[in-house]
Amino acid sequence: MTQQAKKLESFTPGRRRSDQAHRAILQAAREVLEQVGYRAMTIEAIAERAGVGKKTIYRWWPSKAAVALEALTSHTEVQVLFSDTGSLEGDLLAYFELSFSGLRGKSGTVLSGLAAEAQLDPEFAREFQRTFIVPRKQELVALLQRGVQRGELAPDTNLEVLADLIYGAKWYRFLLYPAPLDDAFAREIVKLILRLRSEA
Repeated sequence: MTQQAKKLESFTPGRRRSDQAHRAILQAAREVLEQVGYRAMTIEAIAERAGVGKKTIYRWWPSKAAVALEALTSHTEVQVLFSDTGSLEGDLLAYFELSFSGLRGKSGTVLSGLAAEAQLDPEFAREFQRTFIVPRKQELVALLQRGVQRGELAPDTNLEVLADLIYGAKWYRFLLYPAPLDDAFAREIVKLILRLRSEA
């Protein structure tokens, strides 16, 4: 198929309707998740809010978990940014401020439901890791790598493990331990990370 033919094909009425339905379903899924949470969410409720049939949803997603995951990731890809403030301390504090804020909000409720689902469904767990967890860890590792390049972390710092420690602390408080995800906690974590340079 020529490039011109591909371009024309991409603007056919059927393609536009499919794109519109896809966006409407994801928007509806986000709204239902925010209103009732993951456990109470149903495909029927999403279909009704999006103005589509259930078959349309099942044509693109195998389960409500898959719909919820794409609704969450499509939203956070727009909302979550890993800032380059010019210093590792500034980058990490900005990262924690943004991520803690998201976890305290409605997205956090959705995410906790999806994390629970991942413990029950191995196939979904793999997809959850591939599309949500791994890309965000890679971005965090890149943030830490900037710190190495600036001389703010030792060159031999194991960034993969350091990223795991950061995520571990965050997810522990988010999912298991009743302590706040707040600025004080973020600053304590950052203080410990910055000590890696002074103790190297």
